[in-house]
Amino acid sequence: MILHALTQYYQRKAAFDGAAPEGFENKEIPFVIVLDKQGKFIQLEDTREVQGKKKVGRKFLVPKGLGRSGAKSYEVSNILWDHYGYVLAAAKEVEGVAKKSAEEIAAETEKNHILAVNQHQSFVAKVAELQQALPDDPGISAVAAFLANRQEIEKVMQSENWTECFKTKGCNLSFRLVEETRDLVCQSRMVQDYLSVPQNEESNDLKEGICLITGKKTLITRLHNQVSGVCKKPTPFCSVDKGSTAFHSYEKKQGFAFPVGAQAMFGYTTALNMLLDSENRFRIGDVTAVCWAEKPTPLETKLVICLNGKKDNPDAHIEEVKGLYKSLYNGKYKEPNAKDRFYLLGLSPNSARIVVRFWHETTVADLSENLAKWYDDLQMVRGEKSPYPEFMPLPRLLANLVLDGKLENLPSDLIAHITQSALDNKPLPVSLLQIALRRNKAEQKITYGRACLIKAYLNRAVRAGSLKNTKELTMSLDRERSDIGYVLGRLFAVLEKTQSEANPSLNATIGDRYFGSASSTPVAVFGTLMRLSPHHLSKLEYEGRAVHLKWEIGQILDKCQKFPSHLNLEQQGLFAIGYYHETQFLFTKDALKNLFNQAKSAKEQ
Repeated sequence: MILHALTQYYQRKAAFDGAAPEGFENKEIPFVIVLDKQGKFIQLEDTREVQGKKKVGRKFLVPKGLGRSGAKSYEVSNILWDHYGYVLAAAKEVEGVAKKSAEEIAAETEKNHILAVNQHQSFVAKVAELQQALPDDPGISAVAAFLANRQEIEKVMQSENWTECFKTKGCNLSFRLVEETRDLVCQSRMVQDYLSVPQNEESNDLKEGICLITGKKTLITRLHNQVSGVCKKPTPFCSVDKGSTAFHSYEKKQGFAFPVGAQAMFGYTTALNMLLDSENRFRIGDVTAVCWAEKPTPLETKLVICLNGKKDNPDAHIEEVKGLYKSLYNGKYKEPNAKDRFYLLGLSPNSARIVVRFWHETTVADLSENLAKWYDDLQMVRGEKSPYPEFMPLPRLLANLVLDGKLENLPSDLIAHITQSALDNKPLPVSLLQIALRRNKAEQKITYGRACLIKAYLNRAVRAGSLKNTKELTMSLDRERSDIGYVLGRLFAVLEKTQSEANPSLNATIGDRYFGSASSTPVAVFGTLMRLSPHHLSKLEYEGRAVHLKWEIGQILDKCQKFPSHLNLEQQGLFAIGYYHETQFLFTKDALKNLFNQAKSAKEQ
């Protein structure tokens, strides 16, 4: 299903957006060697433009890069483009010179020189092969003449832009005739027609079979193209090592064990590379996700903004979510193509391979509704001057679960499960609750982000029926709620507030000392805290405030007959929410005073 959906996306982009044709890809080429038709060097053109804080090279349509690895990787050269080792025989500099001896530097310099020479020979041989196949192409003839003249090659390394080119590690180069304004030599129609037919498979590697994607009889590809943007190095999305006999089936090896036609392979790999290099991509921890629809829809970019935020415009996230809320809750969903299929694919690296973390297929309308429900579950009261936005992006939300907000410390499976649950309106994993509670105990407090996540977990568990005799939590304090965990959380918040107001100079409150034990083994803590409470109330500067806090404690104790020996995970979650709700209520100016006066007036009447 994944490969089929990706292939359809490529067909969509090829039909309407000019996606790379078969045998080609869009590649960043920072520098272009400009030649005349005789192969004479004219200039080294810098294609880079400033994007943010760095210069980025222009992307050109070039022949598909070939995968290479191992001791003899120098034998594999790309067609009419590659890094300066292949194109110019320019050896890379020795790294870490300060920590190496003169002998080591000399040896490595010689090694790099030999490698560059071998790479250049492969590049020259590839151009010669192409010239033999396309003798009438003036661009190829010019490149061949340039490569045959070492003096012209030396001119490149003496030009004014060479220093910038050389210091760019692995800098890719290509060629352009001076008569052409933009098109590279490798973009000529003759080259495109020639490369539209597979040229790199040996005859004994070409086998016919039924393609698993199209269902048609065609030539099956043995090796699949590499995908960039997930692992540190380009990696095939589908592959079987040549020596992995455990994956051989009926004497079929590598790509023949899962037959995919050459055209379909090119389609899905091109589509995935396009998605990983587009605004349809977002990242949470080490999980890289992409999304797309069967037809163009604004939700493709909206979803990325809603889940991942937008670094250069944080408010865009809030506005997008508000827009969804407005359209859905008014019963008027105006998104075009609302019934079209929508896909989400989550990937992460693992031992130099790509791992599928989640695959989600839905409709545009259903996804939008689920996204709105997700933020509805997250809704939580917050102070007027809160640093947290109304609708927090998922990475910032999950950062509340780990020390210093380092998402790389969160398991990839957990990130994937949470993301999929949010998009599918399904219960959240219990491991989310466990991690959130552990973080609460470690920090002896609950943050707004963790409160949102715990509330979402509990509400979805209630709707799923896994929490019996429990109702959904509201976004603010529910004074009628009698769940023991919620009630004890409220009580702990009032006792902590009483102590902090009675002793404002304290370095550590009862929250700093007892939050963890109070939320898990109440009977061991609350007896002591209740005995200290009268002492703290007597020290309050204003007698009226003492009356209000004492009244609040009494209201809460009416719902608590005894302190239990322990609280289970869900009750600990309710404790955290009760504590958070009560804390926010007590910090609201005159909230308790006004409520007390209302209760007093009602009693007098």
